[in-house]
Amino acid sequence: MIRQIALSTSLLALTACASLAPKTDVISHAIDLPADYDKAAELTEARAIEPDWWAAFGSARLDELVAEALSANQTLAGGIANIEAARAALKASNASLLPQASGSLSASSDTDRGLDDVSSSGRLSASYQLDLFGANAAGREASRASLEASEFAQRALELTVQSDVATTYFNLLATREQLAVAQQNLEISERIFQIVEVRYKAGAISGFDVSSQRAQLANARARIPELNAQITSLETSLAILLGRAPQGYVAPEEAILDLALPAADPSLPADLLLRRPDLLQSEAGLRAANANVTAARAAFLPALDLGVALSSVLSGGGDLTGSLSASLAQSIFSGGRLEGQLESAKARREAQLADYRGTILSALRDVDVSLTSIDANASREEQLLVARDASKEALDAAELRYRAGTDDLTSLLTSQQAYFTASDSYVQGRLNRLTSALNLYVALGGGY
Repeated sequence: MIRQIALSTSLLALTACASLAPKTDVISHAIDLPADYDKAAELTEARAIEPDWWAAFGSARLDELVAEALSANQTLAGGIANIEAARAALKASNASLLPQASGSLSASSDTDRGLDDVSSSGRLSASYQLDLFGANAAGREASRASLEASEFAQRALELTVQSDVATTYFNLLATREQLAVAQQNLEISERIFQIVEVRYKAGAISGFDVSSQRAQLANARARIPELNAQITSLETSLAILLGRAPQGYVAPEEAILDLALPAADPSLPADLLLRRPDLLQSEAGLRAANANVTAARAAFLPALDLGVALSSVLSGGGDLTGSLSASLAQSIFSGGRLEGQLESAKARREAQLADYRGTILSALRDVDVSLTSIDANASREEQLLVARDASKEALDAAELRYRAGTDDLTSLLTSQQAYFTASDSYVQGRLNRLTSALNLYVALGGGY
């Protein structure tokens, strides 16, 4: 009778297996992707992107900085430790699908007879839990997906470190160029001040012009230490990204205007799913959450364990005896614990799915914004260059007119300020173009 009941229970449980299949459609139908990016048609030039995407900027020094950061950055070192922890968890999950074996030895003696009468025995046993409903397999799948999520998280960290190094380096080069512009502006202010002094001593102008130019000269000098402080801040930030002590670090010299401006082909939106590490990480997390739902469902069904054991009395030449066992366990009342675990797993899966969808939408937005920014900054830099050259011509003419006494100092100072602003803005415009190209690489997952 008991055997019939156990068999009937097993058959009923086996019929429930179909309800435990992972619902992978939650991943495949996460979101409908557009056919193309809105601004992709505006970029007609395309080129093959190097595997190391930062090489497209044509800077050997940037290549060296990124390589150093990838080998020494402390954030990346912490991420590698997280991967090792996830790999160990997967190893533990794999063990649940294999038989478990154990052995034991025991010895005892009668206290009245001392150590002359010692009996000993040994036992070797093995057990195996049949994974009838996929609970252990689901646990292994969850651990495998978690490991993949950790690996993709590490790739995302690497991409972040690469882009942070490039961004900091570009800002440093731009600030150095702005310092050169400020020093040129200071030289112009000193030259004009000398002209003002000569004309003042000759009685051609009043002391008002002298005071005005002295104020202009002081402002030009005040700009220098401000930029030097920014350079120090950027160099120390770059040193930390490289895993170095910031004290005494000096970044390599390079002209920002010499860097290449890469053209990029954005490819198709669906390619993001195969390239962006944050999307791959989110998808792996969704698969892990889905596997956890399967495991939570399986907890409602019986568990079947098989066992075998061999034992022998070692003292006195006892015979070897063996035994086989099988047990079927089924939870009857858990006070809502199993139901709560299943509901929690389902809720976490829905949260992970929403996060996955949101990450896809953000990725699509990042690409279109970057494409728009590239186009806009290219047009803007072209006009900034025109403004810089024109303001330089205006400054030269104003200086000649002031020397000849045909124009006042206010016009000259206005022309000087216009040239300084245009020169500074042109450097910032080049930085914006480089940053836009960098942002597109990051938005696309670091190249193609």
